[in-house]
Amino acid sequence: MRNRTLTVTFFIFIILFSCKKEEKTIEHDYLETIIDKLDVNDSIKRVVLLPGLGCHGCIQEGEAFMKQNVTNRNILFILTQIESFKILQNKLEITLEEHPNVYIDKKNEINFPTDNKVYPCIVMLDNGNVKGHEFQSPKNTAALQRLKKCIEMEL
Repeated sequence: MRNRTLTVTFFIFIILFSCKKEEKTIEHDYLETIIDKLDVNDSIKRVVLLPGLGCHGCIQEGEAFMKQNVTNRNILFILTQIESFKILQNKLEITLEEHPNVYIDKKNEINFPTDNKVYPCIVMLDNGNVKGHEFQSPKNTAALQRLKKCIEMEL
């Protein structure tokens, strides 16, 4: 009887976990959907998705990056879950509507399906297709610095 219980438990475990997509794949698929939905121009090489709520330090780094690079038309900045655009604009000293490469998710429709939704996300594109992504997070504190170096090398 005990062997039968172990066998059944083992098969249930295998079935449950073999059907579960990996977090990175779920995020990639979601980003593809967002890029398609927003009809991102093929000239855009990177997307920086900035949540307004979440990891405070990581978001501050993302905002500082945006302030320094908002005029770079190869980057699309997507702002979501923003509590107050007025406060954000004052903090960044940027009028967001003046920049065509800033998309404001006013209805908060963009909502990552993983726990990484609290971190800024950097998406690398090639002709409108997602080639990769990473998050600026406590586990990955240099993501925005790497992006900054890539941009500097392109100039």
